[in-house]
Amino acid sequence: MQEAPSVKSWIIASIRTTLTGHAFTRADWEAQPRAGWNEIKPKRRLFLLRLDKHPAHLAWTALRWWADDGDIRAKDLEYGERRKRELRGLLEQID
Repeated sequence: MQEAPSVKSWIIASIRTTLTGHAFTRADWEAQPRAGWNEIKPKRRLFLLRLDKHPAHLAWTALRWWADDGDIRAKDLEYGERRKRELRGLLEQID
């Protein structure tokens, strides 16, 4: 029996796919695995104070933004490029 992918491996694969130009939609977001949250979830509630300590969680959030802001990226190419750079940087931190 093959083990289900963890949310961290899903994040990495999703960012790579997105950076190659494939669409990442709300349906892709909702298809994320439920296993492996302990790998990315901050241990404390006040994790916002140090997002740099939780790049996988921030990448998960950035993927959510990406799925939801396609209309903005279509209108503002600079915004889209900024989001891509953000995803690329987060991928480098967690991969």
